[in-house]
Amino acid sequence: MDNDALQLFEETLARYNRERYDAGQWRDYGHLPQGHSPERWAELQAMGCFELLRPEDDDHAAPLADLLPLYAAAGEALWREPLATVFAEPVAVIDQVADPARRRALLEGLITGAQLLGYAHRETGGKGIATTASRCAAGWRLDGDKAMVIGVDICGGFLVSAIEAERGQPAMFLVDAAAPGLRLQRYRSLDDGIAADLHFAQTPAEWLCDGAAAIAAADARSVILAAAEALGMMRGANRDSTEYLRERRQFGQPLLGFQALQHRLVEMLMRQRECEALVASVAEAFDHAAPALSRQVLVLRVQVARALRHITREAVQLHGGMGVTQELRIGRYYRRALMLDSLHGTADEALDALSEHP
Repeated sequence: MDNDALQLFEETLARYNRERYDAGQWRDYGHLPQGHSPERWAELQAMGCFELLRPEDDDHAAPLADLLPLYAAAGEALWREPLATVFAEPVAVIDQVADPARRRALLEGLITGAQLLGYAHRETGGKGIATTASRCAAGWRLDGDKAMVIGVDICGGFLVSAIEAERGQPAMFLVDAAAPGLRLQRYRSLDDGIAADLHFAQTPAEWLCDGAAAIAAADARSVILAAAEALGMMRGANRDSTEYLRERRQFGQPLLGFQALQHRLVEMLMRQRECEALVASVAEAFDHAAPALSRQVLVLRVQVARALRHITREAVQLHGGMGVTQELRIGRYYRRALMLDSLHGTADEALDALSEHP
C-alpha cells in the first residue's frame, strides 16, 4: 500500500470510528446475541477491508503490513468484531496448505465471508497438544478439547491442531461447524466478547497440512496483529488522558499545566512511539520471512505487553475514579490489555521463552 492509499485508508477508518463507535454504540453492540453488530461487520466488508487479504499471485501472501492500520483502528475504538476469524491465524494456516486449489478456495471463503474460520489451538492444563487425530475409512476423526476460540457464532468451520495418532506429529485439520461429535460451550470473555470451548468426540475432519510450521506462522501473525491493536489502544489512552487533563482544573489552572503530570504523559507517549517502530519492523520481517523472526516476535511481545500495561495503568490513575467506569474507554482498554495477555502470553512468559531461545 503506497503512502497516498495508506493515508486515505486511515482517514476512512478514523471516520468509521467517529460515526460507529461512541460509548453508547459500543455498549449496544455488546448486548446483541453475537456480541457484535452484523451491520458493522457487513460495513467492514463493503469498505474493502477483507480484500486486503487477496494476494497478487499464488506464490506470495498479501502483505501483513497492510493490515496494521486496520488493527490499530480496531484497538483505538475497541471494535467488537472478531477480526481474527478473517485476518489472523486462519490466513497463516491456509498459507501452509500445499494444494493450490484448496488454498485458494479457503482464502476466498475468508475474503468473501462465505466461510469464516475459528482457530482452535489453545488447550487447558498445559502448553502441549492433547487433542488427537486418528485415521478411519472416511478420513480423520478428532478427540479432545480446545479452549477460548473467538468468534464462534460467525464461523463456518474451525482450524484445529491435533496430534496424528500414527506419526505422533502435529497437523492442522478443518472441522465443519455443524460436524457430528462437535460440542461448543459458549461464554463471555474477560473483555465481554463471545468465545467458546470446543469438545471433539470422534468428530470428522479434513487434513490440511503439517502442524509445526502452520502453528508457528499463526502464532507470529496473531502476535503482530495483536501488537498493532495494542498500538491503537495506546494512542487512544494517551489522547484521552491528555484531553482529560486539559479539561480538568485545580488551583485555578488545567491539570495539564502541572509539570509532574506532563512528565507522565511524555513517558506514556515515548513508550507508544517505541512500539510503533517495533511493530512496523517485525511486520516487515514477517512479510520477508526473516530468519530471526521468532526471536523478534518474542521481543515484540515483551515490549508491547509492558508498554500497554504501563500506559493503561497510568491512564486509569490520571483519570482517577472515572477511569474504571464503563462510560470511559480507559477502563475498557485496561480489560482488553488483560485479554490480550491471556490470548498471547504475558511479558514475563515471553521473557522466559527468550532466555531459552538461541
